[in-house]
Amino acid sequence: MTEIWAWLAEAVTDMQKAGQIATVIFFATFTAILIYVFTGKRRKERFDSYRYIPLEGEEDEKASTGPAGHHQPKGNSDDGQ
Repeated sequence: MTEIWAWLAEAVTDMQKAGQIATVIFFATFTAILIYVFTGKRRKERFDSYRYIPLEGEEDEKASTGPAGHHQPKGNSDDGQ
């Protein structure tokens, strides 16, 4: 067991081995995230519903603009706006 810790300490200090270890750790993390995201039917349905969040506010804007996208004036006609 101490041989593993000695190898790990040497690998962390050696830049070439540290880069390889970091690459393996990042790849494993990325793979785990992909597996988490794309497995599970309920999770997939929830993520699919999230993709429309940026577009939800546009319906409110379209309703307030009136015909042909022209903005309706706010305030009274005599207040200069």
